[in-house]
Amino acid sequence: MAPSQKRRSLDPDRPLRVVTLGGGTGLAALLRALKPEAGRSKDPWNLTGIVTVTDNGGSSGRLRSELGGIPPGDLRNCLAALTREESVLSELLNYRFKGEGSLGGHALGNLMLLALADLTGDWVQAIRQLSSVLVTVGRLYPSTTVPVTLCAEDAAGRRYAGETAVNACEARISRIWIEPEAPDPLPEAMLALLRADLILMAPGSLFTSTIPNLLIPDLREMLSQTQAPIVYVANLMTEPGESSGLSLEDHVQAIQSYGRVRLAGILANTTPLSPQVRHRYDDEGGVELNPEGASCAGVPIHGHGLLDPEGLQARHHPTLLNQAIRELVTSL
Repeated sequence: MAPSQKRRSLDPDRPLRVVTLGGGTGLAALLRALKPEAGRSKDPWNLTGIVTVTDNGGSSGRLRSELGGIPPGDLRNCLAALTREESVLSELLNYRFKGEGSLGGHALGNLMLLALADLTGDWVQAIRQLSSVLVTVGRLYPSTTVPVTLCAEDAAGRRYAGETAVNACEARISRIWIEPEAPDPLPEAMLALLRADLILMAPGSLFTSTIPNLLIPDLREMLSQTQAPIVYVANLMTEPGESSGLSLEDHVQAIQSYGRVRLAGILANTTPLSPQVRHRYDDEGGVELNPEGASCAGVPIHGHGLLDPEGLQARHHPTLLNQAIRELVTSL
């Protein structure tokens, strides 16, 4: 980067424009950690989440199959993470109907989002209207409103269609793509990336949450051109199935290869699991992704204790993750 193009230094106490990308529970965890910065009274961050829409399992998959359109589940999960205060409304968002009937297993928030999208004819308006009712901080956009299918091929040439099939793949994935291959991204998401001061790639399932957004050509092109630093918030563990046997370096190389992005840093956990939690993951086949050395695949590592010390599962602690991101901002 030429001196005349040098980006301005970032100050966590100033109103930064921060864009996050991902899906599943990982993006929701990252947004929950950033919520205090977006909700503070003085110089709040302008926070945007760009959510992958390849889910074809559970309630989202059933609704997608029956009604068409994009799956609402990850959007709902992220909306719940951004509610300014916990309330009955935010609990209703994640309420799941019980029983074996046609409503059994569906999350109420999924139905609400689909209903609003149908009424308004616009997913952006649907999310905005539900956000105003819930009183959330930040903005959410699906990466595209075109129904897409995630596909993969393993080293033996076997092909997998659909996010659930890719997630369950136990062989090493050699190629991944979406169909259609070039869906139109939302203009609002593109504009958020264009204006960003900082871009954070959320933790989560590597091939089914983190990478799918990077497979949309226009979004990938925008990421390749941005002057904003792009930071990967690394997973705490490998995931049985799609990321079994992969190291942290493998994760980073896959992101840089598929996304063609230049990562400015990796935010990684340095706190070891407790014996009880490690034993649980040993049984499931999960392995810790603690960093080794000062860099990984040529990208600087910023190591911090990010693990929830009281959790029965390996999860990022929102306060620790918030503090680490604030410290990271000052070093970029």
